Amino acid sequence: MVLLVVAPSFVLFGYCNGSTGGIATNLHFVKQFPKIDTVTTTGGQNAQNARVKGVVVGCYDLGAVVGSLLCIGYSDRIGRLKTILIGLILSIIALAIQASAFSLAQFVVGRLLIGAAIGAISASVPIWQAECSSTAHRGAFVVLEGVCISSGISLSEWVAFGLSFAPEGAAQWRVPLIFPVIFPFLVIPFVLMMPESPRWLARVGRLNEARTVLAVLNGEDEHSNAVNEEMNGIEHSLSLVKGKFNEIFTNGEERISHRTALACWGLMVQQMCGISALVFYTNTVFEDLNFHGVHARLLSTCLTTFQTCCSVAPLFLVDRVGRRTLFVIAGIGLSICSAIIAGTGSLKGSASVAATVFVFFYQFFYPFGFLGQTFLYATEVAPLRLRVPIMAIANATQWLSQFVVAQVTPPGTSNLGSHYWIIYAVLNAFFVVVFYIFFPETRGMSLEDMDEVFKNSRSIFDTVRVAKKMMASGLGHGLPRDGVVAVEEAESKSETGGSDSGALAGKEAGTVEMLEHEKKQ
Repeated sequence: MVLLVVAPSFVLFGYCNGSTGGIATNLHFVKQFPKIDTVTTTGGQNAQNARVKGVVVGCYDLGAVVGSLLCIGYSDRIGRLKTILIGLILSIIALAIQASAFSLAQFVVGRLLIGAAIGAISASVPIWQAECSSTAHRGAFVVLEGVCISSGISLSEWVAFGLSFAPEGAAQWRVPLIFPVIFPFLVIPFVLMMPESPRWLARVGRLNEARTVLAVLNGEDEHSNAVNEEMNGIEHSLSLVKGKFNEIFTNGEERISHRTALACWGLMVQQMCGISALVFYTNTVFEDLNFHGVHARLLSTCLTTFQTCCSVAPLFLVDRVGRRTLFVIAGIGLSICSAIIAGTGSLKGSASVAATVFVFFYQFFYPFGFLGQTFLYATEVAPLRLRVPIMAIANATQWLSQFVVAQVTPPGTSNLGSHYWIIYAVLNAFFVVVFYIFFPETRGMSLEDMDEVFKNSRSIFDTVRVAKKMMASGLGHGLPRDGVVAVEEAESKSETGGSDSGALAGKEAGTVEMLEHEKKQ
């Protein structure tokens, strides 16, 4: 599943994300599309071209918004794998249109279509992964997407860098744009061989098939205790939420709108932290730091390669230290790096070198919390019946945020230079506070356990505390609200030294017995 579907799909995702970063300053590229030429123009014309360039580059994100939202209409009907297949086929068509463009209009159409394809892929692959993975290793399994995205971005930079030394001509930018077509051709045959999500199979009433797939994925007999327990959890989760789309906009006992907001916020932060300013305009960023020509291109390729290496670390941390801790560490690191880049980037000499070093540090912290982990968290907080629409909306939020960054970065860097990064220093500091206060830990919880976390929360400020109580008590499926309250009361009386120790012990024993009974059920 990882090697034959997930990895090449998300390398494609990353490559398309970074495909303009290495060719945006290519002379033959801007000569073909003079309306987005910010290399040979100056003054008012340069400012106008920068705005048009932002729109053209951002069309990719608008297409991805549409591709993500369209998943709401058909993904739950046709399944996760068929949704992925549609995205892969569309990507082949889109890449051909984009790479063969001789007019800006055709190039824009290609950008819109490849965006729609990547939107469908990025909305459906994480769901399929999360729904097929075990609780113990779900984090590393899904966060692996971040490694693949980084690899794709790095590959796009190296391909563009290598071809910049080719004989002068359109091949310098057309070949990098068509190169990723090899990935959908590689994946499509294997998608047809893969098991469908057992949770989707259960959702559409194909319970026997769901049980068979769970048994295969867990290496167990179909009627083993492990498979029976997981099937019971899935069926319980399906009974909690009706699955009507309008539930997303209401809270109710299951706190659906609360969960949707957390999913959307996480994926918004993935882009609003400033990463797209580096990915889309890597050469431009280094030129602002007084590096030009081959030096800027070489630094761009090294930067994305460095991020790929750093994105491996979360694989070993996400299921050990937890999601919240990595969110907070990443946010603090990015805020500090952005502030230093803003303060030293406009200076010359050693200060400019310091700014460059902290650009690399920025790429060190980003994958720790904001790359693959935001996709993981969105799938974890969403209930089964509404996982597709919530993930689609959250994914669309991510692409809209990326569009905003793509729009504001060209005029921002033109007018403010490196001081533009002050914006991201402030935003990242704010994100840290939000993650700490509002985001419950999901490490060690099954997807069905998260339903109980939100069901037992009284407000948006209560969810973190409830998740901590469940994790500390080692409680799992079907924990009733009364059970959480009983545990809290017993702990409170124990801390204050209640006078009737015998009664307290009896109450605690009764509570434990009740909870064990609930877990067995």
